[in-house]
Amino acid sequence: MPSSPIDVLVRHRERITPSGPPAEPSQLPALAELLDQLPDPRTRRGRRYRLGPLLVACLLAVLAGATSLAAVIRYIAGCDPALLTRIGLPATATRLAATTLGRLLSRLDGDALDAVAGRYLTLVATASDSPASPQQARRKLAGLAVDGKTLRGSRTTDAGAVHLLSATLHDHQLVVAQRQAGATSNEITAFAPLLEGLDLTGTVITADALHTQHEHARHIVAAGGHYIFIVKANQPTLHRHLKDLPWRDVPLNDRTTRTAHGRREIRRLKICTVRPGLPFPHAAQAIQVKRRRTNRATGTTTIATIYAITDLNPHQATPAQIASLIRGHWSVEALHHIRDATYREDHSTIRTGTAPRAMATFRNLAIGLTRLIGWDNIAAAIDHYRAHPNDSLQLICLTN
Repeated sequence: MPSSPIDVLVRHRERITPSGPPAEPSQLPALAELLDQLPDPRTRRGRRYRLGPLLVACLLAVLAGATSLAAVIRYIAGCDPALLTRIGLPATATRLAATTLGRLLSRLDGDALDAVAGRYLTLVATASDSPASPQQARRKLAGLAVDGKTLRGSRTTDAGAVHLLSATLHDHQLVVAQRQAGATSNEITAFAPLLEGLDLTGTVITADALHTQHEHARHIVAAGGHYIFIVKANQPTLHRHLKDLPWRDVPLNDRTTRTAHGRREIRRLKICTVRPGLPFPHAAQAIQVKRRRTNRATGTTTIATIYAITDLNPHQATPAQIASLIRGHWSVEALHHIRDATYREDHSTIRTGTAPRAMATFRNLAIGLTRLIGWDNIAAAIDHYRAHPNDSLQLICLTN
């Protein structure tokens, strides 16, 4: 227990002045309206509540820290009837059973739900962005990280754990697309469907070595985007070519120092235009990153060298931009850590049908919306919305 509860009380009492959604939320469709367009798996005879408001109630519960179906039901049961009315549910929704909600979530169309969630986050992010000058718009490159995560608690005796591949904007950790893959190896086949329908103009796709595939590079460039791929031993020929480049003769392009999490890290980045014949589609520049990390408690130092490849030429991105995009890729790892540490995703025992994926989508929405409105600490945001449920309506464009 903390010696003084003052900090906790202040965090509960504080009010956030939202930076987004914009001042006129009527310009955006309400989230409940978008969710109402999903295919409803329930029979008409058994529908007591509208689908969209019911899913919004689940999202509000997750915003307040619910990590299980039982916690979601407890949240709805304790809601003020006036709040339920504002999101489109009758007061009788407080008597909703966990089994009823579980059956609904387990039969939802996961792809359709993720498409609505990604569309909504994109709309809110676009509306809340400040307008940029034409010159800034030309020079700005948005980073989009592609990475997978396994929901470890969803494993059953008959089936493996649910594995999700997502596309996450570096800024604000917004998951704009998500697909389910059978296992980590199937991420490769899910890559192109994941990016289907996304506008990749001015977007740089960052991915780990698993997705350093020729077809992935061709698909991204054909869609108008760019890529930065990490290269490791799974591409032995390409990796050898990159290691053999004359890096000692290449000047240092960027150097950053960062101290956090009990360690000091120095990154040195070198970039060179690749020689003809590099065996990778559209490759324009090779990248070497030397990372020197010192544990401040033990004094232990580790040095790692990372190689990457990109289709960006020197006129399209500066070394500082490339360094920022490479660092920004790890924002998706931070997102996964929040889902595990704050929402206890890997400890969740929800296993039936698409329910594990639906709960992961609600977590993505909750984190993305709280980031957009200005929260840096997701745990603090959960405390706030648990104490002030009406404030969470700001995030779904129901109030100013």
